[in-house]
Amino acid sequence: MKSNSTMTIKLSPCVLKVCLIFAFLMLAYLPSTAKAQTLKLAVASNFINPIKVIAEDFQQETGHNLSLSFGSSGKLFAQIQHLAPYDVFLSADVQKPRTLINKGLAQADSFAVYAKGKLALWAPSSSISDDMTKTLKVANKIAIANPKLAPYGKAAQQALQHIGIWSLVEHKLITGENIGQTYQFVRSGNVAYGFVALSQTLKDNSEGHTVTIPDNFHEPILQAGVILSHSDKLSLARDFMAFLLRPDTQAKLRSFGYDSAD
Repeated sequence: MKSNSTMTIKLSPCVLKVCLIFAFLMLAYLPSTAKAQTLKLAVASNFINPIKVIAEDFQQETGHNLSLSFGSSGKLFAQIQHLAPYDVFLSADVQKPRTLINKGLAQADSFAVYAKGKLALWAPSSSISDDMTKTLKVANKIAIANPKLAPYGKAAQQALQHIGIWSLVEHKLITGENIGQTYQFVRSGNVAYGFVALSQTLKDNSEGHTVTIPDNFHEPILQAGVILSHSDKLSLARDFMAFLLRPDTQAKLRSFGYDSAD
């Protein structure tokens, strides 16, 4: 007759404690990993520097990632109208987000002005006269973003019209598709002067001469964001927008050459 026998493995208290701690850590880690999501943002080119810092802060605080796509507000707007798979649109103006709302492509209650931009005339290797008009009249080439696509380009056009020299310099304007390309025209030395976002001139302590254009020379550069209606991460998108508008996040924007939204 065969007898049934069992083998009992006894673990020492020390080994058992280590096993329990390891199991607890694994259980604590797995849920957070499973819940981690990636939010896709379409971001106006002028906002590259601050959004990269904000993305790091958001990831550290929430565990969620931001996938960033940059371009002119006009180009991103066109992509969104063709249902590009973004969750949030951070424009360099207010008109395009509002238009998306009117077309049912963005959520009306998510609309928020997240920053106020500042326009600057930048010359990395040339001087700028105290009378900006004199400098621009004698300049061979002047870079601006496309006024039809980029809000900073529109503001540059308005500033030139305000000081009465638009018709005098229009023929020597070098137009970038967006403010990022415009900045590169000047930084590369291909164009001596350019109207760029003040935030770009603060990047890596860019050298040269910078003149901040007075706010009354152009319409306010109010930058607004919206959550897109087709997003499947609406809750996370709302968390991000709230994070962007938080006082501590807004305070950081000032160091990048923006005024806060409040």
